[in-house]
Amino acid sequence: MNKPARPVGHGIIRAKIERTDPKIVASFRKIPSTIVSDCLNRQYAMRADIKPIFQNIHITGCAVTVQSTVGNNLMSHEAISVAHPGDVLVIDGRGYVDTSIWGGVQALAAKRRGIAAVIVDGAIRDVAEMRRSRFPVFCKGVVPTGPHKGWGDSVNVPIQCGGVPVNPGDLIIGDDDGVVVVPREEAVEVLRLAKARVRLENEWRKGVARGRTTLDVIGLAEVVRRSGAVRR
Repeated sequence: MNKPARPVGHGIIRAKIERTDPKIVASFRKIPSTIVSDCLNRQYAMRADIKPIFQNIHITGCAVTVQSTVGNNLMSHEAISVAHPGDVLVIDGRGYVDTSIWGGVQALAAKRRGIAAVIVDGAIRDVAEMRRSRFPVFCKGVVPTGPHKGWGDSVNVPIQCGGVPVNPGDLIIGDDDGVVVVPREEAVEVLRLAKARVRLENEWRKGVARGRTTLDVIGLAEVVRRSGAVRR
């Protein structure tokens, strides 16, 4: 007698992933998400509705990804045990905000494990508790309704979060402006470009402080002239 086929849709848990070099991760700790986004041609920035739950924040770390069925958080619990200190959990909650898939008990466990932050394309709850503990969470919404735990979703598979593709081990940068993903294989080159961009913008600021216009310091006067716009 033939055995029944394995149902399609069973989850996968990958405990071992290849991460971005820790030295590269550390080098991004003082670089704003805006600069990183510029150096990625304004791509790989998550949607505007993925924001931190408190301000004055800057996080970096390697992505541990979670694919979540709407309203289900079983595998985010698994991901906490899989993650290494300094990692960032990135959860694809399908953008659904009427049921939370992350809460205070998970945040406590993640903080004790040394996880750097959690990014949720969906809703969380117990937000006051997380703010008091200063555990960094970025999310789309906050709601009291708790999650289900009935489906075997996946850990460390390719996902989307905030409209951006995220692969396990990719570099995540988050701050008050939002979240940017740096593909692991591009991290070295993006770091080089970001350092150069920081130096350039510092020169722009010095020029503005000396009284020059942004048209002059950025070199936009000629662009305006070529546009055909007429000053009256």
